[in-house]
Amino acid sequence: MLTSLVIRIVQFSTRRAWPVIALTLLLTAASGVYVAGHFAINTDISRLLQSDQPWARRDAAVSAAFPQRDQMILAVVQAPAAELADAAADELAKALRQQGERFRAVSQPGGGEFFERNGLLFVETEKLRDTTTQLTQARPLLNALAHDPTLRGLSDTLSTTLSLPLQLGQVKLGDMAKLLGSSARTVDQVLAGKPGALSWTGLVDSSLQPAPGGVATAFVALSPVLDYAGLQAGADAAGAIRATAAKLGLAQRYGATVRLTGSQALADDEFASVKEGAAFNGVLTLLVVILILWLALRSKRLILAVLASMLVGLVITAALGLAMVGALNMISVAFAVLFVGLGVDFGIQFGVRYRAERHVHPEIPVALASAAKAVGVPLALAAAATAAAFFCFLPTDYRGVAELGQIAGVGMLIAFTTTITLLPALITVFRPKDEAGRTEVPGFKWLAPADVFFERYRKQVLLGTCGLILAGSPLLMHLRFDFDPLHLKDPHSESMATLLSLKDAPQAGTDNVNVLAPSLAAAVAAANRLAALPEVSRVVTLQTFIPDDQPARLALIAKASASLMPVLTQTVATPADDARLVNSLKNAARQLTLAAEDHPGPGATEAAHLATGLRKLAGADAATRARAEQAIALPLRLALARLQRTLSPQPISRETLPPALVRDWVAPDGQALVSVSPKLPPAAKPGDASSSNSDARDAALTRFIDAVQRVEPAAVGGPISIRGSADTIMTAFTQAGIWAVLSITLLLWITLRRVGDVLRTLVPLLVSALVTLELCVVFGIPLNFANVIALPLLFGIGVAFKIYYVLAWREGKTQLLQSPLTHAVLFSAATTAAAFGSLWLSQHPGTASMGKLLALALACTLVGAVFFQPILMGRPRERSAPATGPAH
Repeated sequence: MLTSLVIRIVQFSTRRAWPVIALTLLLTAASGVYVAGHFAINTDISRLLQSDQPWARRDAAVSAAFPQRDQMILAVVQAPAAELADAAADELAKALRQQGERFRAVSQPGGGEFFERNGLLFVETEKLRDTTTQLTQARPLLNALAHDPTLRGLSDTLSTTLSLPLQLGQVKLGDMAKLLGSSARTVDQVLAGKPGALSWTGLVDSSLQPAPGGVATAFVALSPVLDYAGLQAGADAAGAIRATAAKLGLAQRYGATVRLTGSQALADDEFASVKEGAAFNGVLTLLVVILILWLALRSKRLILAVLASMLVGLVITAALGLAMVGALNMISVAFAVLFVGLGVDFGIQFGVRYRAERHVHPEIPVALASAAKAVGVPLALAAAATAAAFFCFLPTDYRGVAELGQIAGVGMLIAFTTTITLLPALITVFRPKDEAGRTEVPGFKWLAPADVFFERYRKQVLLGTCGLILAGSPLLMHLRFDFDPLHLKDPHSESMATLLSLKDAPQAGTDNVNVLAPSLAAAVAAANRLAALPEVSRVVTLQTFIPDDQPARLALIAKASASLMPVLTQTVATPADDARLVNSLKNAARQLTLAAEDHPGPGATEAAHLATGLRKLAGADAATRARAEQAIALPLRLALARLQRTLSPQPISRETLPPALVRDWVAPDGQALVSVSPKLPPAAKPGDASSSNSDARDAALTRFIDAVQRVEPAAVGGPISIRGSADTIMTAFTQAGIWAVLSITLLLWITLRRVGDVLRTLVPLLVSALVTLELCVVFGIPLNFANVIALPLLFGIGVAFKIYYVLAWREGKTQLLQSPLTHAVLFSAATTAAAFGSLWLSQHPGTASMGKLLALALACTLVGAVFFQPILMGRPRERSAPATGPAH
């Protein structure tokens, strides 16, 4: 019945070729207009999963209570000294707060006016006592520095200190070693034309001192207004940040760079890497497909007909897809690649069969009808099976793949429809040249010895193949699933490179988890329980920003302020001209040389080093000395200004905290957030792919998650949400796989009506899947969130090839390797490989890994269909009139 229906449709399309073409073009034009008017891509990755699991509900509750924490951009401001980085971050944050149309919230984690003014209140009381004592004792030095905070003033102060006080033993050269060494390195960097600066706060607090050649870092966290209609939803906000930094001249004034990371910046860069090279890869893929079609069909007109049929199907599929889902997502947009890779298979199968029939039937209508009789059922069954495999994603929670399955499944049915309607009509109109002039029908005669060999040694080859596959089965124990979504991002993109450079900085917070408590009191209680865990390094609530023992600390700061504030607020001396600066530099160099000679030991090497640098600086041009002023004196002036603010704190309470800070930790309804950081081994350096380091961190992270959830089962976010997403995705693929096997089995049973024939179709498919996974271990290809899609698609791709061979075998065909069927299957697989290869060439690691695994799965499926399946089937069953010779 199905064969008769397909033949009648092909004959109708042949007789009414022009009306069929006109109607198809009209439908295609209407579809094109619809696509042009409704095309949209929703880049909101949070909508790719729709899970009702507890972790997802808790994650949604946190997002609803603190929406400003979602899709954030973290501006990482880096400069040669902490003072410069902080000043640049302060100016950037202040300017961005004026752009309310682009940013809903702007904050400075660990920085800004609040922490500058009240930073000393967060120092332990005893340590604060020592700090304020040291500051008070340094009053004479601070007086000299504050009076003339220029390079000339610093040189004069150094000359004075190294003369009488050093000779009298009031100061020791060893005590100045750190200052002298840092100053010498800074002068060297200036003379070499490299960026550098002297961090004065770093001399007091070594944690703020950048490593030699390193940079200090400050942060500005932003909640941008997003446009999900664009491929990069945060592009406007990111552009505003960079434009503001350039307008403020942060690079020129502070030597500062601004790099962007954070969840939204990572997502935008990910979409940019997907887009990068996409046009070139698309054109290259099209050219390769055309070449393969030429090798398969050997007719320009026939190739044109197949391409036109494929293009029409693609446009109609796109229109129906947009009508069904409204907007494509970042996964469903791949339907076009799948349509080209899989849909063109039908055109090649029909075209190759048509070529073979033209050798027997020179008349085009008769040849088309004969081709329809031969391939109608296999094509229909393959289209139905492939569509069923795609539709099996529909009931899953993985919305991104479910929509892809919906569109691609419909696309397979459309591709089959155009193959038996438009393609015969186009062939009739284009009238490809007669095949009678060609010496051979399509096929691979050189594979004839292989047909003979496999038929003669069928059992031995079958047993050997099965033994080899079973021998490789222990490899499956080493199959690895990489659950870290960061590994799917381009490590060379700005956002990912910046995140990797931050390593374990708490501001990055990639491994932090959250607890949403009903009140601040409950949050504090939870924090106390979590802080006691050995797997936890840091717990933060709003209460963290209200320090203890404030009266005692305020008293210590007030005492220091009374002593130092007159010094810090004195009138600053008039800057000296360049000639006086040169003299001061020479005097300082001379005093340093004498000090190094007269006081050998600690500090002498540093003194001699700085003396050499100052002499070179005195002999350099004025522009070089101006850069030295910027590198040494500017950080000093910023440090003195910050010290002045630090000595004027105010008592901190819930009421006096900045409203934006309170909103970051307590929602309007009173719910409070607890942020928990894990205690992990040091992060590997960027580019270091050491598996031992990664395994150790993964193990520590697993212990952290388990420990936190034992104490607070409602913890969510970070690795907990990633684990939940992984479980949801794996469940979705497991469900889709089971439904695919069941639906395809049912479809095969309805069509084939023999259990043995159903098994002959499915067993090679399952064997191909097993071999694919074994080779993943051999080639070191871990499964991940992106490439795991290849496994269910394996059923859709593979079952089509298997069906072609089983139906040919049921018809009594033999010598299948040299047949036109294998000719069509190999070239069809080649076009599919070309489409998937375009994914492999993507700059996006996740997309590339998908293309890699799809190509591997395709190769295994092809080998299983072309070689293993004929061996498994053996000789055809006896028929009343058995067919002989190669399959046609």
